[in-house]
Amino acid sequence: MKKTLLLLLLILPVVLFSQEEQKPNIGFNGYIGYEMYFDTYNSVTSRDGEVYLYPLRESLDINGDDINKNFQAQMLAIQSRVRMTASGVNAFGAKVQGIIEGDYLGTTQAYTRLFRLRHAYVQLNWEKGELIAGQTWHPMFVTGCFPAVFSFGAAAPFHPLNRAPQLRYTFMPNKNMDIMGAILYHGDFTSTGPAYAQQNSGIPDVQFQFRFHNDFIYTGLTTGYKFLQPRSVTTAGVKTNETIGSYNFQLFAKATISKIIVKVEGVYGQNLTNYVMIGGYGAAEDPALVDDYSYKNISTLSFWTEVMSNFDKFNFGFFAGYSSNLKGGGNYYSLNYDRDEEIKYIYRISPRAEYKSGKVTVILEHMLTGAVYGNLDTANDKYEFTSTDKATLNHRLMLGVKYNF
Repeated sequence: MKKTLLLLLLILPVVLFSQEEQKPNIGFNGYIGYEMYFDTYNSVTSRDGEVYLYPLRESLDINGDDINKNFQAQMLAIQSRVRMTASGVNAFGAKVQGIIEGDYLGTTQAYTRLFRLRHAYVQLNWEKGELIAGQTWHPMFVTGCFPAVFSFGAAAPFHPLNRAPQLRYTFMPNKNMDIMGAILYHGDFTSTGPAYAQQNSGIPDVQFQFRFHNDFIYTGLTTGYKFLQPRSVTTAGVKTNETIGSYNFQLFAKATISKIIVKVEGVYGQNLTNYVMIGGYGAAEDPALVDDYSYKNISTLSFWTEVMSNFDKFNFGFFAGYSSNLKGGGNYYSLNYDRDEEIKYIYRISPRAEYKSGKVTVILEHMLTGAVYGNLDTANDKYEFTSTDKATLNHRLMLGVKYNF
């Protein structure tokens, strides 16, 4: 008995020391963001206008006046966010880090100003590999090359915006190269149409990415494919397993030249609505005549560029983006599973200036966004535009104050 007690007394300090060594370090950071903005035209927005996409189509009253030409103003602080990081422990021979982050935009317009989950993931880092399990940025949101605009959403709908639960592994053969593969199920950022369409398909979104980077250049490509099953039962009550697949392709590059940073990105794909981009999908046969119809994607092309400075106090930036819905062969019948299928193209020009003093930054940003709507060839049931309207334009002027902590 005495020997047992002596052994326990000898082992206990070692156990306690080991437990103390594995205790994670908890840190908090984030920012408080205030903004005041003015708009000149009614637009497609969400979260009380915080998430801005593009102007609405012209709507004339009996006097020929455009109802949507309307001056508006708003003040918000709901993009403020907090982030908790747990680090300093090891597992499976890797350094472990856990991240939880949220803000106050809510999950829908109805829940604006309620706290929502943005990121929640575990990250394991080895010498030549990284594993992420949890919810974080979709690979199409490239953290090393995205628009640094002040307006919320990182220049959506020109740049992909999506966070998703995922399992992602990155292989790093050397310090300049990353090869990544991921499987994902979309949560808050689902495709337009039935919310459980991807879950019903039983197949995760699969993505691959290659990145090359050094002190001057950060570049790479992303490609992926997803499946949706919008219905399990037809209108006539017959079981259906009809699915639709869609692909995405992305090229990106960022160059750093002294204190000037230049970025460029191009995206092409089908049904990109889960990235808060224009497009969607419809039926390939007339639903009024075919009960178990198949589906057809809308293809979308988008590209943007940004030039910005990186000085200590005063900085400037200029963003320009363009996105277009492209015609496709074969028949197309609308199911309203789209983000404005009647948009031909949209564009944006956005200069900004900011001044930093310690942890506080004051930003002035102007966004000019135009949308060109068209008339689809409904007579021949094609996704082609027979004519287009003149562009509707919105000027958004924003004044923001951000305190980083």
